[in-house]
Amino acid sequence: MRLQSKLRRIAAHTTASFILAAAILLTGCGGGGGGAPAPSNSTSQPSSSPASSSASSSSSSSSSSSSSSSSSASSEPEQTDGILWTYSKNNDGTATITGYDKNAAKTPTGEVTIPKVYKGYTITKVGSSALNGNKDITRVVIPDTVISIGSQAFYNCTNLTSVSFPSSLKNIDGSAFAKTNLDALTLPATITNVGGRAFAEIASLASVTVQGKTVFGSGVFSTCPNLTTVVFQDSIRELPSEMFLNCSKLQSIKFPGDVKTLGSSIFKKCVLLENITIPDTVTTIGSSAFSYCTSLRSIKIPDGVTEIKTGTFEECSNLTNIVIPDSVKIIGEHAFHHCSALTKLILPRGISEIQGTAFWYCKSLKQIALPENISQINNQVFQGCVSLQDIYIPKTVKQIGSNAFDRCTSLSNVYFGGSEAMWNEITISTKDNGNKFLTNPIMNRYWNQNYTCIR
Repeated sequence: MRLQSKLRRIAAHTTASFILAAAILLTGCGGGGGGAPAPSNSTSQPSSSPASSSASSSSSSSSSSSSSSSSSASSEPEQTDGILWTYSKNNDGTATITGYDKNAAKTPTGEVTIPKVYKGYTITKVGSSALNGNKDITRVVIPDTVISIGSQAFYNCTNLTSVSFPSSLKNIDGSAFAKTNLDALTLPATITNVGGRAFAEIASLASVTVQGKTVFGSGVFSTCPNLTTVVFQDSIRELPSEMFLNCSKLQSIKFPGDVKTLGSSIFKKCVLLENITIPDTVTTIGSSAFSYCTSLRSIKIPDGVTEIKTGTFEECSNLTNIVIPDSVKIIGEHAFHHCSALTKLILPRGISEIQGTAFWYCKSLKQIALPENISQINNQVFQGCVSLQDIYIPKTVKQIGSNAFDRCTSLSNVYFGGSEAMWNEITISTKDNGNKFLTNPIMNRYWNQNYTCIR
């Protein structure tokens, strides 16, 4: 019995000594003493991050199993200013901000700064639809590392009133800022491309300044109803289609130097545009370029333009004076359709074709002399010209189309460039009796006249 009791005391003492030694050893390895620290799986944020304190905090608290920064960057969202941004890596080793976690505790509100560096990657792009539909942001600061903004990146951010473009920015894709609340816009000279409708449907936008040789997409400022001032500070060769479509308060524009082309419907429905000086450098004016400019009163087409295209001045109901140069060869369909205030028009002699409905319902037109080179008067070309009294028709005309002079109830005098025999050889359409006012037997007809007889 004594032996057993002694053995139990020795065993208990040995166990206690072992436990004490183990505790001392563990304390030494825990970093409280001079031993080496235990390895960690957390990936710290590079010191170059503009929001390093919040980014580092987020990285430390949310890191899991990745031990390399590239692995962490590809799989772990990082919190910056309380915002969990999402991103994708680019082929050149940079990254694109693609959006943000809408379920995070904080989402972008008020003034928002796009991060310059995120998860160790330099941010060079704001991706398509990155902040699309965010109603809470009011101002955006884009860092000087960003070179491109994707399509619809800030589309329908209806409370966004200001954006800061860096000098690094080169490209803005289509509809990037459409339906925002910007009131003034200056595009730096470094921007080389702005996509279609990038700034369309901004009801608050009042002024635009373009500092460089930017190439624009279609409809870039369309339906900005309060846009009144546009200034181009450098030469731009082409202004695209629908650029200012439906800008109902636009009254004047300072064109860029060396502009060659005005796109189709560029000023369509600019209802307050009264007078406009088109630069002499322009050689192409697109179809419907000035259609429905109901306040336009006077315009001079520059020498070098060869065609007045379909609907160019359609429904310009107050247009009274237009100068057409000798370079024009073709007048398209509906070119002057419903120019109801136009009383007289001098057409250059070089015109070889006037297409159907070109002067449809020019209700105040009283006189016109057709050029010597045309061979036919097309369908409905003067239909509804109820005030037309005098017309000169050259001897080169061989055919007059259906309803060419329909409802020309005031037509009184026809001056023909050839003889009566030549007149009788012209094929005049009798369809719907639409040319009865031209063929009326009591019409005054004058033979062997010339182009200047009613000028």
